[in-house]
Amino acid sequence: MKDGINSKIMKTKNVLLVLETIMRKGPISRSQLAAFIGLTQVSVINVTNALLEDGMIVEAGRTERRGQGRKAIVLDMNKEAFYTIGLELSVGRLVCGISDAKGNLIQFLETEFLADSHAELLVDKVEAITDKLLKQCQIPAGKILGMGMALPGPLDVQKGILINPPNFPGLKQVPIQNMLEERLSFRICLDKETNLAALAESLYGVSAGYKTSFFMSLFRLGIGGGLISESNIFHGFCDGAGEVGHMTVEPSGRRCGCGSYGCLESMIAEDYILEQVRHHYKIGIETEKPENIDSITLEEIFERSKKGDSVCQEVVKQMAAYISIAVGNIVNMFSPELIVLGGQLPELSDQLVEMVAERIHSKQYPLHNREIKIVKSALGSRVYVKGAAALAAKTFLYYILPKHF
Repeated sequence: MKDGINSKIMKTKNVLLVLETIMRKGPISRSQLAAFIGLTQVSVINVTNALLEDGMIVEAGRTERRGQGRKAIVLDMNKEAFYTIGLELSVGRLVCGISDAKGNLIQFLETEFLADSHAELLVDKVEAITDKLLKQCQIPAGKILGMGMALPGPLDVQKGILINPPNFPGLKQVPIQNMLEERLSFRICLDKETNLAALAESLYGVSAGYKTSFFMSLFRLGIGGGLISESNIFHGFCDGAGEVGHMTVEPSGRRCGCGSYGCLESMIAEDYILEQVRHHYKIGIETEKPENIDSITLEEIFERSKKGDSVCQEVVKQMAAYISIAVGNIVNMFSPELIVLGGQLPELSDQLVEMVAERIHSKQYPLHNREIKIVKSALGSRVYVKGAAALAAKTFLYYILPKHF
């Protein structure tokens, strides 16, 4: 009996492995599949035939001819086999999107969500925005495999609880997964937004194909990180991994919202950067000052720095120095092949990304520093929604396997 159970578990794992590989690598031939995942040709043929019969995958043409042999049939995911919903909660807004089975983001909506809102309002808003999105896309709820949520930490991922996100005082100890599953008609899963951004980039973005990568999210307010190893998120004890925003980068620095001093998050926060620039302009002798120093924006600071403004350039250099301290710690601890910088700050300033890369690559130790790539996110602001939808596919795919598996 035990051998029978083990055999069924192994068979299910193989089916999931084949299906996930087709989702990520398709179109792909059966022989390529067998070589990539290490199963026998016979096993791959049996599994793919069952998936074709069930409508999960489709034949998508043939490979290019090589030599005199017959061209092989290639397989791809049936993008209408199922759909997943991705939802991102960030300061001031909720963003919701629908992805097909290939991970293509079909459509998304955005609505306001104030930082001091309570849990019931969050559930109401999520229900309203998902309902509106399904109607717009004309997708029945029964075709939704599940919904993933990209949420601010700290979280209890296993229990589905928002613990006490610093920027949302009304969302403490909220069992958000249970609350939504009681209200909505589909399965719910969740993770920290930066973990899901890391997952999205590893599946569809600049870190696709790399075994290890780290995503650092740099916002005007708030910083986080996510580590991916072999397509899996590293959570650490109590889901506490990736809190790079609370690395100490300046021991005598300003107080952070977490209670500590000199955290990266506090040292490059928008309000602090604006304060520093205004102060230096007012005490300096620069002739090319803005007309109204007190109204200068972060966008202007980055633009003026790029053009050589000495005050703005010095402040941006200091930002890069602080970020580089955190990135250097990540390199020393985890040695990822690639580090992705995402969020509002990299979107506003290529120069900031270049400064960070230059600082890391100039370090003498470890020797492989120069080989670690530091790049800007390829997926932009939708990376969190895309990652949340991908988490739902990854988490709930088991539920729609062919019944005889």
